[in-house]
Parts: sequence; structure tokens; C-alpha cells
Amino acid sequence: MNWMAQTMMWIMVSLGISIALNFLLGPYLGWLTIIPIIAVFLAMSYVIRRRQMARMGLGGQGGGFGGMLGGSGGGISYVCIACGHKFKGGACPRCGSKMRRADF
Repeated sequence: MNWMAQTMMWIMVSLGISIALNFLLGPYLGWLTIIPIIAVFLAMSYVIRRRQMARMGLGGQGGGFGGMLGGSGGGISYVCIACGHKFKGGACPRCGSKMRRADF
């Protein structure tokens, strides 16, 4: 199943849970049913994002919102085009060349 079909499936599941919560809690809470509906939507989005990040190998196992906010902490390393040395920074420390490519 491709990612678009999975995304649509999760949207439909989230919508179904939201409608069920609205029918079950609507007569008792009235307008306050929007709070659990938003909570379900955010929780499902968080779970989907963690699963997709784990599949891509980008640290989906870590806790908290670090992956969502770009706090991976690894940084970008570069590979010198001239000599092939892997480094961090502006110029290659081995040959001094400024021609480099990003290595994620």
C-alpha cells in the first residue's frame, strides 16, 4: 500500500473516531466535544509521524517532540568533492577545497 492510501486510511479512521465521539459525548458535553476530537486528531497525527520517521530511519523511536521540531541533533556533514574526506564545516581540513556535497 502506498503512502497516499495509508494517509487517506488514517484520515478516515480519525474522522470515524471523531464522529463517534461527537455522537457519544455530544448530548452531555455540547460544544466541549471539540476538545477530545482535536486530541484524537493530534494523537493520531503524532503516531503516524513517528511510524513514518521510524520507517525512514530518522529516529522515530525517540520520545517527545524532538523529531517533529527538527531537534535531531546530528547536524549535516559534508564530503569533499576533491579528495572524498568526510567533515563538518566550511572547507575540507585535508586539502582545503571548498567544493563539497552534503551527506545526510
